[in-house]
Amino acid sequence: MPELDDLAVQEISQLVFQDDRWQTAQQQLQMRALSREQALKMLQEGAEMYGFWPDLARETLESLVTQLMGSDVPSLGLQQWITASDVHQLGSVVPGEQKAKSGSQASIKTGRTSEDGPEGPEMRAMRTFATSRFSADLVALDITESSPTGGVEVQRFLQEKLPKGNTMAMKPRETTLDWKGHMVSPNYFRVINASIHVVVFVGCAAYALDLVTNKYPQANLMFSWPIFFARLGGMATAVWTALLFLSMARSILTICSRCLPRRGRSFWFTFLDCHKDLHIEAGKALVFYSAIHIVGHCIGTVPGVLQKDVAELNQLLGCAQEDPPYLLHWDLSIFHWPSCPLKEADKPMTFTEALFLTMPGLTGFFLVVVLAVVAVTSRHKFRARSFECFWNLHNLAIILWPLLLFLHGSQGWIGIGIPLVIVVCGLPMLLYTATRVARLFRYYCAGRSVKILRAVVRLGKDEGPEGSLVQLEVTKPMCLWSWKRNAGMYAYICLPDYSKLQWHPFTITSGYDDETVNFLIAGIGDWTQELASRCLNGTRLPRLALDGPFSAPTQSALDKRVLIAVGAGVGVTPFISLLSTLVSELVSETKHGLVEAHFYWISREPTEFIFAWNILQKWLKHPILQSKIFIHLYCTAKGPTQNLKGFLFREAVRRQCIVDRKHFKSHLTDWLKQNEVQSLGPQFPWAWAEGGSEDLIWVKCQSLESEGVAAAFKTIHSEQSSRYSTTSLGGEDCAEMFPVCFGRPHFKRDIASIGKARPGMNIHVYICGNDGLVGDLQSVCNSCAQEALARSRQNRTALQKYLVHYERFG
Repeated sequence: MPELDDLAVQEISQLVFQDDRWQTAQQQLQMRALSREQALKMLQEGAEMYGFWPDLARETLESLVTQLMGSDVPSLGLQQWITASDVHQLGSVVPGEQKAKSGSQASIKTGRTSEDGPEGPEMRAMRTFATSRFSADLVALDITESSPTGGVEVQRFLQEKLPKGNTMAMKPRETTLDWKGHMVSPNYFRVINASIHVVVFVGCAAYALDLVTNKYPQANLMFSWPIFFARLGGMATAVWTALLFLSMARSILTICSRCLPRRGRSFWFTFLDCHKDLHIEAGKALVFYSAIHIVGHCIGTVPGVLQKDVAELNQLLGCAQEDPPYLLHWDLSIFHWPSCPLKEADKPMTFTEALFLTMPGLTGFFLVVVLAVVAVTSRHKFRARSFECFWNLHNLAIILWPLLLFLHGSQGWIGIGIPLVIVVCGLPMLLYTATRVARLFRYYCAGRSVKILRAVVRLGKDEGPEGSLVQLEVTKPMCLWSWKRNAGMYAYICLPDYSKLQWHPFTITSGYDDETVNFLIAGIGDWTQELASRCLNGTRLPRLALDGPFSAPTQSALDKRVLIAVGAGVGVTPFISLLSTLVSELVSETKHGLVEAHFYWISREPTEFIFAWNILQKWLKHPILQSKIFIHLYCTAKGPTQNLKGFLFREAVRRQCIVDRKHFKSHLTDWLKQNEVQSLGPQFPWAWAEGGSEDLIWVKCQSLESEGVAAAFKTIHSEQSSRYSTTSLGGEDCAEMFPVCFGRPHFKRDIASIGKARPGMNIHVYICGNDGLVGDLQSVCNSCAQEALARSRQNRTALQKYLVHYERFG
């Protein structure tokens, strides 16, 4: 059969994109006697235009080839589910047929796979989310009051099948109190933020009032009311400086997160986790209160100093009195400029002299300069354009800011006898210093033991580092590294040979029982692209250093009973770790309170799904995992608009989904009659079961060394990789298929449906993505919460909460 050359494809394209595209394409291809192999090749190339890996499994494309050839046959993935959803294969055993069961079927009942052996982990089947939402005791569609009901979303499919008089009322479920685990809530953060502002303002106002009325009563007479605001601003600046350092003492915050009491843990975990938000808020507050401090002195203190004589000033200044009203008297006269008591020759006569010829004025000027530089360089645009400049200036400011504050308050004119920065900021600065010292210790003492064992790179634009994705498997540091059931934590990575001062945060994707520390890093900046380039082009894998791990909100997900995790692109990294940990705990029969967990992975590049293939294979092998963990993969890629192969692939998928939905809808009604359903199976099209009409395609879980997949990735090993490697790149591909949907998830439909199926439990939604995704899901959860409130009032039941948790790094 002659091949279709580029000229023939171009001729067909011109005809196809004029009118009646699909019919024209079929006619033109039939006229050229297109073979199945040629159709398969065209559809494969079309799939690559939507981000799928080369040589997509033949089972995935066979139904699309049939669709292109003019026939309607259900997809193999749907056929797998229809076959496996027979009640005899999902847990119930017909007498006399036990011996005839295959190993895979028996494993569904026992929870064992052939690899587990007689001593392998045994997992008992149970009525889970599948039965509570979809299954019903339907006998010939006769529904009685005693029959358990299916989920509310199933009614959409049954409206055409059931008589209008038959309805399915929700049967009350046994209510169990939700665990009071960690929680990261934007509402809690707003409360914390407002509370801190109020407490700081009230406390600093009380300090300033006591200072100018009790300790220095003449200050109001000499400098008027602005002195009160100047002292308030000074104390507030010291307090927010303390919070500035405390919010970056990550090691201490991580330790605190493990020692929180059970009561009120949610609120305090939010405080510990949102340290970056608090750090930014502290920076903004510093600007505000510094401005109040400056204005207060400029319109009150400086004019008073210029107008009053030396004798009057010495009667007021604490450092000039024999018995000053100090809380703690430190002799800091070495820093006094001008000397105290004031002399007539040293007294400033102009505003310029007061600013540049006194210690408070000159250090105040430099403090303003430092604050302005940090504020400008900390803006997102500047950091994205020149991160190294931002980081170097930030490190310089970390040293200069407290030093200048110390000198600024060392005069003791109207104060407590010791610079406020020592009293207020001393402990937070020591805690922050401990964090930096721990980083230095890891770098210089334990850093040599940290090595990259394996790097897997998905090539980016023009097969280079730009837009690439790098998976690293790294040995664990020998000391100062705690990793036990802490899924989703993050660590800082440094490439010493590139820049010793640049440390960047990345989520750890490995589970608690993995021997290595794994990362998934996107090549979207100079540093990450340099990492990818060194992995691709170097003669050996680059040297790196680790700092961490540090607490993140995903840790709290292990305590939740009903969990929804949403990751966009590389933002899925904390949930890969969470999924790995949950899989390990459930397989090992670790006592776990999880009822159900939904993982949404949204990506423009379906090749990203390959990085989780080892976890997906574990999930596919154990039906008990499939009864508690549900994985939703979404591809948001937009293919070319005027490309024949891309058009044929996407249109074939759309038309095949029409055929598959028809078969699924008809089989779902029969499936609901079964009363011993134990598992939905990995092939189950959740989007359709929820009433949606999304296009989807069933794919196989292919490993990194599968035929065709390896061409899209480059794997680099180190000499020690065989000793520590967490996963094997090879292995046989699983026969089971699972759906990948096109487009974006319908979160309102899905989250509301999950909530209605679990009326006695709170719904926790974890997000790692951009601000737009976080905002959308917050709106969805607010809407679902309003509906839950209405149901609670109507049914007089406990209020169901929809709680949002999202990642913050810094």
